Amino acid sequence: MKDYLNVSEIGRLFGLGIQTIHYYDKIGILKPAFREGKAGVRKYKFDQIYQLASIRYMRKLGYSIEEVRKFQDSRNPELTIHLLRERSKALQAQWRELMQIDDAILRKINYIESEMQHMDLDSIEIREFPERYYIPIGTEEELYIEDSFYFYPTIAFYEEDLKYFGALVEKASEPVTSIIPAGRYLVGYHKGAYETIQQSMQRMRDAYPDYEFEPLITCFNIIDQFVEQDNENYVTQIQMLYKTV
Repeated sequence: MKDYLNVSEIGRLFGLGIQTIHYYDKIGILKPAFREGKAGVRKYKFDQIYQLASIRYMRKLGYSIEEVRKFQDSRNPELTIHLLRERSKALQAQWRELMQIDDAILRKINYIESEMQHMDLDSIEIREFPERYYIPIGTEEELYIEDSFYFYPTIAFYEEDLKYFGALVEKASEPVTSIIPAGRYLVGYHKGAYETIQQSMQRMRDAYPDYEFEPLITCFNIIDQFVEQDNENYVTQIQMLYKTV
């Protein structure tokens, strides 16, 4: 067994690159025992592998370099147990959040696949829907900063000169969710960029000239920028609520 290891040797034990070991030296959390020769080749005592193992362990747990430094400066069993308990709580919270995101992603996948199986781009028909729920997102300016936009099926609401957005969810959760009212809807499809969707809305009205509809039009993105690069291939389902007397 060697008494001293060079950078390559100590890095190889942990699957770390030379630059990482140099960086740890530079910031002072893993200094070599000495430097050899005019080139200043770093040499580490063999027992320094335990120090590097500790650093590697904490980095895998998600600790920052500064947290690693503080830990090394004041390490003892009580502090270690406290830090590990705190990290465990943080990891459990992170896991719960990731599972919620995964659940939302799977629902979005199921929604897209289900709609693609049944959609007929040429059809225009009256359909009955129960109450449905959505998370309000707001205007287009607010759309891209809202996480729900990325994980749930997106809904665009057109109401006269207004346009705003929501994210479709399966269950009501007050006060987070709002309601798409139950009722009879005229349902059709728009294929193409969103800028031309008004043409498809008018085509639907022309197909049922004797019907009156509420001013609010609800549009569900089926194929959008997340699954298709060409906006001419976007598919949106348009739903117009039939006005009851």
